[in-house]
Amino acid sequence: MKKSKRLSLLVRIEEAKEREEARKFTECQKSAQEKKKKLSDLEGYLGEYREKFLALTRDGTGAETIRSCYAFISQLNTAISHQQKLVQDAEESVEEYRQIWIQARQRMDMLERTINRFRDEEQRIEQKKEQLLADELGRYKLRDE
Repeated sequence: MKKSKRLSLLVRIEEAKEREEARKFTECQKSAQEKKKKLSDLEGYLGEYREKFLALTRDGTGAETIRSCYAFISQLNTAISHQQKLVQDAEESVEEYRQIWIQARQRMDMLERTINRFRDEEQRIEQKKEQLLADELGRYKLRDE
């Protein structure tokens, strides 16, 4: 079996690995985007409740209602801090998966280049053999004449 044929089996294996790494990378990106969306939503809610809190304090609403609203804003702040950490972790994971995918892609590209070199070499050898056969046939024809 020719070297290029043997290596083409490896390329198929590497292609499968590269596709799997690309899939993981894409899933990780999607998860990070969802976490960012949730953070954005939480920050939006916080803005709304801060406005509500300011309106309650201006309107002279009871202390218990203000305390309740303030406690909720505090919980939102805690949730936002937690979500920011999740977003940061997700972004780090995206970068890790991106690097893994790039490495898998580079391995596959390297194998494909190697196979192409082997195929070119095999083709040159085959052409030399054909040329030698043609030359030899030509010599035999000259002898027979």
